[in-house]
Amino acid sequence: MPHYQKAVFRYFGQEVEHVVNEDFGHGDFLNHICRTVTDTDILIFFDIDCIPLQKDWLARLLQQLETPRTVAGAAQTANHLRDAKNLYVSPFFFGVRTDYLKELGYPDMEMVDDDMDAGQNLTETALRHGGNACYWWPTAIEDPQWTLYHPEHTRFGYGTTYDDRIYHAFLSRFDLSNRFIRKCKNTLPFFPRLWAKLTRPKSLTSD
Repeated sequence: MPHYQKAVFRYFGQEVEHVVNEDFGHGDFLNHICRTVTDTDILIFFDIDCIPLQKDWLARLLQQLETPRTVAGAAQTANHLRDAKNLYVSPFFFGVRTDYLKELGYPDMEMVDDDMDAGQNLTETALRHGGNACYWWPTAIEDPQWTLYHPEHTRFGYGTTYDDRIYHAFLSRFDLSNRFIRKCKNTLPFFPRLWAKLTRPKSLTSD
C-alpha cells in the first residue's frame, strides 16, 4: 500500500513522506508530528489508504489555509459517539498551519472514551476559540456505511471521494486493502509502464 500511495503522489508531481512506528497509536502519532515538526509552515496529513485524485488538491488546500486560524480537510462524524451528533475535520486528510497549532496550545489528538475520536479535539478547540473548520464533503461513495452529521451531506463509507479530489478507502488496516489498490491502479493511466517508472527510487527516475 505505501508503494501504491507513493506512486499516485509522484504521478501528480508530489511526494509523500511515510512515517512508520508501531509504537504510535493514531492520536499519539498526530500529537508527535504536530508538536515536533515545527520547521515548516504547514502540515498535511494523509492516512495510508488515502490518495489525491487530481493535481489541484494541493493548491486548493493551501488557498484555504491562507485564511487565518483554519483547519481544513475531509468531513467526518464519529458515529459511535454522542449519538453521531458531531462533525469534525478528519485526521485521515487535513491540513493546518504550524503557527496555528502553537497558538492553540497543541490540542491533544488522543481519543477520549465516549466523547471524541482521534483528532476530533483539534476541530473542536479551533471552533471554541473562534477559528474556522473548512470541510471537504463527500461527492462519491462506493459503499455507504455511516451517517455524516450534516443536513445536506448525510452519508460516507468505504471508498469515499471528497470534493472530487481526495479518496479514502477506510479501514484498510483490517486487511481491506484491495479497494484502495484498485483505486490507485485506476488513477494511474497506462498502469504497468507508469507503475514501473514511479516506483523506482526518485534519483533513478528520468523525466
